[in-house]
Amino acid sequence: MSFDWTLRKDQAFRLLAPSGDVFDTAAEQLTSYLNKLVGASLTRDPAAPAVVLREDPSLPGDGFRVTVTEGMLHLVGQNGRGVLYAVFGLCELLGCRFYAHDTEVIPALDGITLPEGFDHRESSPFEYRDLYWVGTKDTPTAVKLRINGSGFEPGKHVRCLPASWGGGIGYAGPHFVHTFERLLPSDRYFDKHPEYYALIDGKRTGKYLYSQPCLSNPDVLRIMTDGIRGWLRENPSARLVSLSQNDSFVWNSFCTCPECQRVMDEEGSPSGPLMRFVNAVAEALEPEFPEVAIDTLAYQYSTQPPKLTKPRKNVVVRMCTGGCSSHPIESCPNNAGSANAIRGWSEICDRLYVWDYTTDFAQYLIPYPNFQTLKPNVQFFRDNHVKGVFEQGNYNEGLSGEFGELRAYLLANLLWNPEFDVEKGTGDFLAAYYGGGAPFVKQYLDFLQEKVRDTHFNLVISATALWNDKISDDELHTLDRLWSDAYAAALSGGDVPGGIPAQKCADHVERSGLCHRWFKMDAKRGEFAYAAQFDEQADRFWRDCRRLGIVNISEGANVPWVEVK
Repeated sequence: MSFDWTLRKDQAFRLLAPSGDVFDTAAEQLTSYLNKLVGASLTRDPAAPAVVLREDPSLPGDGFRVTVTEGMLHLVGQNGRGVLYAVFGLCELLGCRFYAHDTEVIPALDGITLPEGFDHRESSPFEYRDLYWVGTKDTPTAVKLRINGSGFEPGKHVRCLPASWGGGIGYAGPHFVHTFERLLPSDRYFDKHPEYYALIDGKRTGKYLYSQPCLSNPDVLRIMTDGIRGWLRENPSARLVSLSQNDSFVWNSFCTCPECQRVMDEEGSPSGPLMRFVNAVAEALEPEFPEVAIDTLAYQYSTQPPKLTKPRKNVVVRMCTGGCSSHPIESCPNNAGSANAIRGWSEICDRLYVWDYTTDFAQYLIPYPNFQTLKPNVQFFRDNHVKGVFEQGNYNEGLSGEFGELRAYLLANLLWNPEFDVEKGTGDFLAAYYGGGAPFVKQYLDFLQEKVRDTHFNLVISATALWNDKISDDELHTLDRLWSDAYAAALSGGDVPGGIPAQKCADHVERSGLCHRWFKMDAKRGEFAYAAQFDEQADRFWRDCRRLGIVNISEGANVPWVEVK
């Protein structure tokens, strides 16, 4: 007797699952997608094909299984998130693809058959997977891409994953990074207690973005410990809290008072006082919060690990990358500092996270060809025992120009599976997202990648500086034609099989093509080369940005408002 699990077209199925929260969401999503795939519906008929939703805590973190046993389909997750991942994992096994917040492919099937003994398992080597990209803000997209970074309240993080969608890994407190100023605000303490702040060049300074607290001061330790304790009591479900240095416009913002300097000399790095301070807070809070980890940064002055002090078991170190964006971390000499720091921290830290940069924060619309680095970098993190990865990109409001959605899709899949086939994934994404325009967009991407093969660029560079000497006038005209041909082909190519309208594909082409126009405007090339019409062309560009949903042109600047004529 065959015990295959079979669901014929327009057939009903029965569902065996607990009720409440994430199981209700999983049931709704499963029913919706099986209906779209084969026209299936729910029934209570005991003779109908059965689907079981359940948890199995023995699976790896966030992992899932899709199995067939005695003719019943089991969708099993390590936790609630894993159950949802199993639902969407089944959909992917059946041909669905979740490319972007507005682009997913759902094939129409005549039926579904999975053989008895079928057993598909997936899990990630990373316990924490986060994308700071605008296209992944909404909850369904994040869950389908298996992103689990979350806040506890909307507005405090790029997304907030509710319990009904499996929740996420969230940070207690008002922010998840650069929290020293929030715990020890200089406008509150500096006038009366300048000794709480860094001694720099012989002078105490509490100026925000130019200074850090004095981490050898016992009152600073007490105040910050009490502050972290308060955040955790306000967020009892949190398992992470950030105790991390301020961002800074100057590199050497740390304290050099005699005691801090003594510790730095002993440890061989400015990270020494920081690590001892964070360890002290973590030790003080562990009895009340045994399941919580204190998260800190290895950033700017603190990237190199200390020689003597190791992070406690309840401390997470988030190492921030930096260097060349066009070549992988492991193989580029310009990235040796980051690579060596990650190796060094991985030797002494049980829970090492990475904060990785994947866009140009000064020019979100710059053509930014770092796709060749994504897979080797994620694999380097995995191979060096990194437990969590935060990929920072265009996190502001609105939509991404350039290729933000493609980058987010690839990164999400790599964080789940570092062996993900990027070349095939890219081709599939382009075909769905740009429709008939995909071949022309692919030529543009290949052109950019070839141009920077032997070039080093970092995460903040002007479009003119990066591209002007690399693109001749003839090549500029060729690129113009590629984008115009891509738009025309997207419109005329018809809807993408699986449900994506041609007009949406054309809109995607136009939005991504803004990066080419941004370069021309920045470099005063092409239609922007003539002073007499520059303002008119610039106004047209800004109006198109607004029309296509682009709100931010950089981390700190919005698209200028231009009156529609």
